[in-house]
Amino acid sequence: MAFTMKDIAKIAGVSQQAVAAALSDRGTSKVSEKTRERVRAIAEKLHYVPNQNAKRLRGGSSNTIGIYGVPYVSVLEQSLFFELSVELSRYGYNLTVNYGMGEKASEQAIRNLLSHGVDGIIVTTMDNPMTQFEVDSVPYVFSPTAGKENYDVVVDHAAGTREAMKALVAKGRKSVVCLAPTFMGGYYEEANRQKYQGIVEGLKEIGATPTILTVEECGGEGAVVVEHLRQMAPDILFCINDYFAGRMLSLLLAAGIRVPDDIMVFGYDGLSICDLCAVPLSTVIQPQKKRAEIAVKLLLERIKEGNKTPAPAGIKLPSYFYPSASCGFTNEKIQQLPLYNTFSMLETNWENRL
Repeated sequence: MAFTMKDIAKIAGVSQQAVAAALSDRGTSKVSEKTRERVRAIAEKLHYVPNQNAKRLRGGSSNTIGIYGVPYVSVLEQSLFFELSVELSRYGYNLTVNYGMGEKASEQAIRNLLSHGVDGIIVTTMDNPMTQFEVDSVPYVFSPTAGKENYDVVVDHAAGTREAMKALVAKGRKSVVCLAPTFMGGYYEEANRQKYQGIVEGLKEIGATPTILTVEECGGEGAVVVEHLRQMAPDILFCINDYFAGRMLSLLLAAGIRVPDDIMVFGYDGLSICDLCAVPLSTVIQPQKKRAEIAVKLLLERIKEGNKTPAPAGIKLPSYFYPSASCGFTNEKIQQLPLYNTFSMLETNWENRL
């Protein structure tokens, strides 16, 4: 049973207005300190939760931020939501999430968030419905998976692959195969394009060009991918994400191909599984923690200003290379064990180790 101010007023023997004043964060002097303490003690005993919609209608804050994301929740999306929740809690905010894709679903998702009386919204999809639909808006931040324009904060996917290639070229490696399901197209097209662009830029100084190999053209068969790699004989295999890199690592080792001696392998995303592979996997880490920190700070600034039609902030955060054994690097971190919790992302694991 959810208790109301009316219930508290009846138990305390005061008016609902006195209860509202006693529970207010504004430190009003409309009630005595003795009454305030008695009302708050009753509210705590009843586990009273304020009606946030009513609170917002009175011009107050709901202390809730809405997150709008894609309908399938990847490990990366989960890690971002985790970091957002941690960051928001530092400022006394709660988080509520809605999902959707497509014009109709997007509009409904945003309306659902607004119906909860959220103070602001963080959009993490590739399209920003806050600018496409006429809704009773609130301040928002647009942080898509990858951005071409009009974004507030995104990850620069090219930065990490460019850094990785420069490190591997310095080791004398020259030829690269880039492996992906279908390299371009789909929801992650822009992110994949940036990853590939970083590879291209990292090879410029030696005048080399990467080769693209898709799992689709190999019929989804790992053995066929391995055979293609035998024929192509690259020095480096870049996989579009860590799941593909981990699988290819196992397939290559099973086929008698030595990693990193015969071929260096690295993935992308920064999943904790990289440290658990038979040959600890090099990867490129997406700075989800920093992305969450900036998104929250930016949104709270806009809420304070009442800015519902913000100009895009255009903040780009560089991804970064995480060198490990699969690319011939010594990784001291894999000699350590997390002291308490284990997280799905390398970034969270090591930053929260202590």
